[in-house]
Amino acid sequence: MAKFVFINIPSQSHINPTLPIVQELVARGEEVSYYLPERFRQKIEATGATFHSFETKIEQINKAAFTSGKPVGLPMFMLDESLFVIPQILDSIRAEQPDCIVYDTMCLTGRLIAQILHVPAVNFRMIFVFTKQLAQVFRANAAQDPAGLEAFQASMKQLCAQYAVEPFHIGSIFTHEEPLNLVTIPRAFQVEGDSFGEKYRFVGPAIAPRKENNEFPFEQLEKQPVVYVTQGTVYNDRPDFFNLCFAAFADMPWTVVISIGTNVDPQKLNAIPPNFIVRPYVPQLEVLKYASVCVYHGSMTTTMEAISQGTPLAVIPQKIADEQVNAMRIAELGLGVRLDEETLTPEALRATILHISNEPSYYTRVQHMQEEIQKSGGYLRAADILQDYASVRK
Repeated sequence: MAKFVFINIPSQSHINPTLPIVQELVARGEEVSYYLPERFRQKIEATGATFHSFETKIEQINKAAFTSGKPVGLPMFMLDESLFVIPQILDSIRAEQPDCIVYDTMCLTGRLIAQILHVPAVNFRMIFVFTKQLAQVFRANAAQDPAGLEAFQASMKQLCAQYAVEPFHIGSIFTHEEPLNLVTIPRAFQVEGDSFGEKYRFVGPAIAPRKENNEFPFEQLEKQPVVYVTQGTVYNDRPDFFNLCFAAFADMPWTVVISIGTNVDPQKLNAIPPNFIVRPYVPQLEVLKYASVCVYHGSMTTTMEAISQGTPLAVIPQKIADEQVNAMRIAELGLGVRLDEETLTPEALRATILHISNEPSYYTRVQHMQEEIQKSGGYLRAADILQDYASVRK
């Protein structure tokens, strides 16, 4: 039996892809600990893993990233989060003596603790592996925020003074590689996917049936075509966007499901048209099974979940993180249509959904990528790979 420690950033879109893998490892008799803030305890304990909590500054960091208006956004602040979290959990992980630490690409805390404790690590990527081209895009974006880069370097200096780690550039968040890098997208979706060797295992999205207790009216989705709209779980304080969707789809022969999150002031929303179902939370994977089109912000988690259910995409990427790159790839592969938020109108959005709905080639290409996902192996193959890796390291 091997002992795995998972460490992640406190974000549903980063945590959810790991859960089927964790549950599978536990079911196979492996010992798994997972470190996250307290609000995720129930979700982690439901997998059978041992939960350990830490305090986080992620809410302030997310707010700063969103309001900065910079295309790099969140990565600029992740080193500050690590400086806050590492002292809370370092001794606990040292006492656990894990055989392997699995950390999300964005989770510098996990990467750094593995280095400090000299524990074998796995880079868990639910985003693209960075090619030279993607790295250049990131560097160009980072150069637009010299103040952010200066603050990152100041945090780096503090980190190196406290712990025995080597300094690194901000771009290393996305280009750093471990002996094993687990990528939860199919190789066919990865930019220049054929150029990556055995260090990178493209297992596709780790999707398994979710045990969710909700009272969503699925019977309403069986009467007419469904359009699903989301702005994710973090940067979703977007009453302007949701009101645009109301104007675009009111009186259309569709059922429109919108996940608005918990950050929106309901007073800023216009009257909800009768053909809409608007909820703070939506069982996304289940709704996508009914959806003809997914209108969303460009996150990789929603991209993979939509394609896994055979749903084409209308992507309006937010100007943060990797969503612009995701949108470009979707358009390049013909899996949907990319729209510009700054010029978007209700008429343009409505016309786009009509175009996608009436063009069979989108559904054909999505189906082909769906088959690539199925062939990649998902959470079962990911668990196989992690078990092999840990046994060799032991």
